[in-house]
Amino acid sequence: MPYLVRERLFIGNIGDAFEVLQGSSGSQITHILSVLSSASISFFGEWRRGVEIPTKEIKKVYVGEDCSKDGGPKSALAPNNLLYALEYAGKDLRFVRMAVPLRDMERENLLDYLDVCLDFIAESRKIGSVLVHCFAGVSRSAAIITAYLMKMESLSLEGLTTFLIPLHLSLFRVCLVWGNFGGKKNLGESGFPNGIHLIFLCLVRG
Repeated sequence: MPYLVRERLFIGNIGDAFEVLQGSSGSQITHILSVLSSASISFFGEWRRGVEIPTKEIKKVYVGEDCSKDGGPKSALAPNNLLYALEYAGKDLRFVRMAVPLRDMERENLLDYLDVCLDFIAESRKIGSVLVHCFAGVSRSAAIITAYLMKMESLSLEGLTTFLIPLHLSLFRVCLVWGNFGGKKNLGESGFPNGIHLIFLCLVRG
């Protein structure tokens, strides 16, 4: 079951996302941010054989396209890589799903995708509720929501710990995950408060 982090902001795993998309969760979620190895909805079919989720494409944004048309930032990814896919998905196509192809691997750089993820969360919360999920709900999704809270609320170390405890995570684990995704390289360039920036870097390096 998705965990409510803040008003209109949930975190979960692929199973939680599947329940929402099937319309069987009973939640008020209207938007889904999927951070998985593949942006294709067929990934759910690979996870659970026989699963079919209807979709209708809104758009796909590739690196090198003029993201300024959508108010989005530029990415450091190689040209022509898929940055994200936006689609209507699920029962009656009533959910807006943004799919970001980010693998759970050390060589991946979360910062390449972070700005578009944070923008999607912020815009989704203005008009509905958003679920942020990865495969297990403890690494990529946790790191993205941690970044969102740090940036939007300037959370203290104590505040971040309060968020992570109900998820059975430690700040050290999320910082370690963040470091593996390259998050320690350019955090200051992403608009985070300097104090939080220093705390985060110290924890990652420590």
